[in-house]
Amino acid sequence: MSSEPRTTAALGKFHAAAQAQPNIALVKYWGKRDVVLNLPTTGSISITLDSLWTRTEVRFVPGQAHDRVSLNGRSDAAETKRVVACLDLLRQRAAVDWGAEVDSRNNFPTAAGLASSASGFAALVRAGAQALDLGLDETELSMLARRCSGSAARSIFGGYV
Repeated sequence: MSSEPRTTAALGKFHAAAQAQPNIALVKYWGKRDVVLNLPTTGSISITLDSLWTRTEVRFVPGQAHDRVSLNGRSDAAETKRVVACLDLLRQRAAVDWGAEVDSRNNFPTAAGLASSASGFAALVRAGAQALDLGLDETELSMLARRCSGSAARSIFGGYV
């Protein structure tokens, strides 16, 4: 477990990388009080899994019309749709319509019950916001990440959340 902030690095103009860890809910919320904002009915408590990570690079390309998404070296239509929806939130904030190239990798199995979507979307939001120079704080990153995956809001932070 860690209480360290997740890492982010600017890699050039409109290009950044970030890492986030998954979290496991110790007390899980049930139901949603706002579907659009993905707000839970009740709160939850989770612990961050420090040794597991997702690393994501995002590059926005001015003039590029479509997004290209690679998850663990593969393209998956269902996951790409979720990633594009998340990128759209960032593009809307930045007032750009550029396509993005996304490469995301886990050091643990995807879709195995270890919250890979939580760490994946937390890393995506963190890297995408940095690439677009949005200057968002942890709370704003968490709010955007939550709209992509409810658990991703907690993966923005470390330790107990």
